[in-house]
Amino acid sequence: MEDLPVSTFNDYLGIEILNYGDGLAECRIELQNHHLNTGGRVHGGVLSSLADCAAGVAVRSVRPAGKRSATTDLTIAYMRPPQGSSLTAKAEVVHAGKQLFRVEVSIHSSNKLVARCSATFMLVEPFRKA
Repeated sequence: MEDLPVSTFNDYLGIEILNYGDGLAECRIELQNHHLNTGGRVHGGVLSSLADCAAGVAVRSVRPAGKRSATTDLTIAYMRPPQGSSLTAKAEVVHAGKQLFRVEVSIHSSNKLVARCSATFMLVEPFRKA
């Protein structure tokens, strides 16, 4: 398994790619104080960012060579607050079309489901700065 580069934002959050291939991906984040909201719980944006990263990696494993993709929608349902010291997201591409990819993601903490996510990605041209 070759290392996939992740965005500097994902680096900042500490997201680690554990496995990927054949439309599947698994990513993890070790929770730190900067991941918490003012109530002391994991910020919802951390969970959605982890889900988006895992979904994107799953898509990257099946999209055509040389192509790029971008998230067009992401819906997340939070089931319970994470209780452990890490989060693990498992993503699966459930539809790979010519332009659109649909992905389902589950996020667990301490072996308990804490969130489910659905996302759509589409093939895009690389962004070129002027």
